[in-house]
Amino acid sequence: MMSQEEITEEHALSLDYKFSPAEIKYLAKFFRCFQDKIPRELEQFSFALEKAIYQNMSVDEVEKFFS
Repeated sequence: MMSQEEITEEHALSLDYKFSPAEIKYLAKFFRCFQDKIPRELEQFSFALEKAIYQNMSVDEVEKFFS
């Protein structure tokens, strides 16, 4: 079990970063290629990247993008 200090430190660690469209696309492809190796801790990040792709492209564009 984590100590209160460890929990506080973990919650205090954050990062504010605005990804460019190119970075989002590159990261989404990277995570898709290595989806079987994504650590559990990065799964939500991977889902968020994929969601951004699906929200900003048509179905045809997404199929071409990931193929």
